[in-house]
Amino acid sequence: NMPLNVMKDLPEVMRDNEYNITIVHDHSSILKIEGGDTTNSSYGIAVDIGTTTIAAYLVDLVTGEEVDVISELNEQKSYGADVISRINYTMENSAGVEQLRKKVITQLDSMIKVLASRNNVDIGNIYHIMIAANTTMIHLFLGLTTKYIALSPFIPVNTSSMNFNADELGFKLDKACIVTLLPNISAYVGADVVAGIISSGMIKQHETSLLVDIGTNGEIVLSTKDGMYCCSTAAGPAFEGAHIRNGCGGIPGAINSIKIEDGELKYTTISDIPPIGIVGSAIIDIVAMLVENEIIDETGRFTEEEDINSNIGKKLLNRITQIDDQPAFVISKNPITNEVIAITQKDIRELQLAKAAIAAGIRILIKSAGLDTNDIQKVFFAGGFGSYLNKSSAIKIGLIPEEFENKIVSLGNAAGTGAKMCLLSNNELLESDKIMNTSKYIELSSLPEFQNEFVDCMYF
Repeated sequence: NMPLNVMKDLPEVMRDNEYNITIVHDHSSILKIEGGDTTNSSYGIAVDIGTTTIAAYLVDLVTGEEVDVISELNEQKSYGADVISRINYTMENSAGVEQLRKKVITQLDSMIKVLASRNNVDIGNIYHIMIAANTTMIHLFLGLTTKYIALSPFIPVNTSSMNFNADELGFKLDKACIVTLLPNISAYVGADVVAGIISSGMIKQHETSLLVDIGTNGEIVLSTKDGMYCCSTAAGPAFEGAHIRNGCGGIPGAINSIKIEDGELKYTTISDIPPIGIVGSAIIDIVAMLVENEIIDETGRFTEEEDINSNIGKKLLNRITQIDDQPAFVISKNPITNEVIAITQKDIRELQLAKAAIAAGIRILIKSAGLDTNDIQKVFFAGGFGSYLNKSSAIKIGLIPEEFENKIVSLGNAAGTGAKMCLLSNNELLESDKIMNTSKYIELSSLPEFQNEFVDCMYF
């Protein structure tokens, strides 16, 4: 099949180049006719559209190498920090869907232009864009209504993979450029998770394994010999540092690990610069340390001084203060503003809710498959959060069972890696559709036992 615009150019291009031409094609049609031999100039873009961050990778389709990467905060955040507030915005404003669609297309278009120009790549040689994102982000990217994702029974407009021309979506790219959207499993287990499953290789390993992707929503996937089970649980933004007094994202100056060394509190920051806030992984470290040294009890409440028997706990007592009429534990001071960096009683409650949602989701998923925690052979953590996570702290606060301690593999940006793999391999792309068709989605909110597990998992 040859599109009309290609046919129109064909006679001139052939004669101008003495019939020495290169044909650019996909599996079903000719995309473009180029003069001369341009077989070595072929590029693609793999994209992970996260609710918070967009990452775009420039990939050489000839060598398979990643040439460059760019990452920016998702500019849709001005319409809401999480998917539900963005969905609400589109329900309250008739032009909302179109505003959000334009925002992401324009941003991605400019990110691609930056990647191309700083690597001396001709925009006309970018032929394929592969997109992984959660189901809501994909709907907003296409300008589809998101209303029914938020309303029970949570039905998306479409979940299968889709192909479009870049120009019909509003990209200022060559007509030959194709945009592929990876498939979603359900309203709350999206193409980012499908890409994560691909990047983990969990299907091909024939092991009983678990994939945990912790963000504002926690997605959990269980791969067994009998198939795949998955669920999504509203962890809330505590793991990403939101709703936490001094919480912040993974930026320079964020405290990213905390430990007790020789009875003294020690911490590290990203880029080794003075502290400005606390990232999610360090919040887990702090709470684990407070539990271990009896400064907070199993219900998450700050304990009375006389109930602390731990020597380190007694030594750390001078760090307990009152902030906003509640007890708080001081970690450090921001040397620029002189403000204390602390974790408050309210912060501990936020973390409890988040970790209980994930822990309960893991338990329910394993039970649904008729297994127990000992049957899990490998546990993959996706996302930036997993890269910094201290396993023993996560176990201490009950985020994950202790049986997982020596089975954890950190994947980094699994969605971006999976999108790159699908960009380079048609087999991986076909695999993504197989994952969508064979996964069993479990709606936790409809299970009475989820509530019981959730309450049980609130304890430390």
